[in-house]
Amino acid sequence: MSFTILFCSCSRVSQSENELRSILNTQLNIDQFDSVIHRDSKISFQLFRETYSYLSVVYLQEGCMPCYPKFVEWHQEMERIGNISDYSVLFIIQTEWPDVFFKKTSEISNKSDERFYIIIDPEHQFFIKNNQIPNWIMNSSMLIDKENKIKMVGAPWINEDMKNLFYKTVSSDQ
Repeated sequence: MSFTILFCSCSRVSQSENELRSILNTQLNIDQFDSVIHRDSKISFQLFRETYSYLSVVYLQEGCMPCYPKFVEWHQEMERIGNISDYSVLFIIQTEWPDVFFKKTSEISNKSDERFYIIIDPEHQFFIKNNQIPNWIMNSSMLIDKENKIKMVGAPWINEDMKNLFYKTVSSDQ
């Protein structure tokens, strides 16, 4: 009997792991946006999406104290990852005052990479359209493919396994 209890307790999967398994390969809803900001201009979302097969989607919120350093960290760490032709980072920032958000991030570091794209989402469209995704996953980054299917959750530089998974995923079509 103790063997059965031990076996069952070892085979249990955490709630987080179940949520992660259920969300992988499901579609992330990002098509509700018309345009993205790149450098100092806007481009159509459709053109942007046709350019990249893989995106790391990073959801950030105004007033979220960890979000400012997270924005800066993504810029710094992705510089180390390198330039991958069919990949970019899309920041979806929930704010009514983008200038305030960027001022706070520039107080941490003035280094930002103009390769990356931004959507300002004052009406919480991203969060509302993806309400089936657990909050902890929404607040992590999600790597999506050209069909907007979630392929990976988390930053690619966190550990060697994540980095290898990231490179394997974004190079699978090439």
